[in-house]
Amino acid sequence: MATIYTHAFVGLGLGRLYAVRPMPWAYWCLTALLPIVPDFDVFSTAAYGAPLGHRGITHSLVFALLLSVLAAGATCRYFRTRWWSLAGLFFAAIASHALLDALTRGSMGIPFFWPLEVRHGNWGLIPVSDLSFELPDPRHSRALRAELLWVWLPTGVLVGLATAYRRLRRFKSASDTVA
Repeated sequence: MATIYTHAFVGLGLGRLYAVRPMPWAYWCLTALLPIVPDFDVFSTAAYGAPLGHRGITHSLVFALLLSVLAAGATCRYFRTRWWSLAGLFFAAIASHALLDALTRGSMGIPFFWPLEVRHGNWGLIPVSDLSFELPDPRHSRALRAELLWVWLPTGVLVGLATAYRRLRRFKSASDTVA
């Protein structure tokens, strides 16, 4: 599985791509937390890979859809945004968890299409997380080094390009109205 830091970073990146105006701090907390929620199944007493165990139904698209609908319904008025677009953002953030876990090598596949029994994943770009509860150190963690290269860097570049494009477009439209 990918580290929780990477799951949160991808959620924040998606949140930044979505936000075209300043958003409250609760929005940023939610975009960082929602992609981590599927890993709360590690506290389950069910067996690893069982539907209620780790890498079970919480890693499915059905779970991502249900949680995103609930989270968007509870927060769309507070964030002053459309429910359907916020639900789409939250769905992408939560579903990104399963995709990132599927990109790890080793471990069990992901039941994207639960309740179907087919599991997908182990596509091998990222080693399974070797971190526990200590602060992450890329000098000692091969998983974190791989995540920085394969996830953090592309996410940062994509968000940077989108932000630069928005600012350039806003600057151009402001200069067009002045002229």
